[in-house]
Amino acid sequence: MKRYLYILGLIGTCVIISGCQSQALQMLIEPQEAVNLALEKGVTCSASEMIDGNLKTRGYADGRWIHLKLPKKKTIHRIVIRGTNITDAIIFQKLDHTERSQAVAQVQNNRSSVIGLRTTIVTDALHIYVGGTSEDKRKAAEYSPRYGIIVPEKELGKPYAYEVEIYGFVPKDKK
Repeated sequence: MKRYLYILGLIGTCVIISGCQSQALQMLIEPQEAVNLALEKGVTCSASEMIDGNLKTRGYADGRWIHLKLPKKKTIHRIVIRGTNITDAIIFQKLDHTERSQAVAQVQNNRSSVIGLRTTIVTDALHIYVGGTSEDKRKAAEYSPRYGIIVPEKELGKPYAYEVEIYGFVPKDKK
């Protein structure tokens, strides 16, 4: 049994070493630096004020959605939303070669003006669905025939953020 584990470990080491061009191995070898990818050329957002690098400009969500598109796939390690009234949100990443998305993070009952999320995803687009803001107004609950219960209603306030930052690592010499 030990012999088989030794052989498996040897094969694994050979695969890792032979794949020197792999992104994971390059990250171990090259010095890396965290960079706000949202400030790179070619990045688009449903509200350009959210990615302009200026904390004095406020951008508003497109209804309940904030869409960010990167020019090419990047590895994202941290997402920060600054100066926001968002209390509940779900962050989605775009899946390869499709229009489908997958949820990667969720914010619930946020009471701060800054939302910070640590995650590791590789994508070229992020979609943020806003489920609630600090400016939401409660309405009278109504009976829902669909669910057969009384459902509390709320009117969504206008979601905004002063800045959306997306951090990824890039080699120091390519900055």
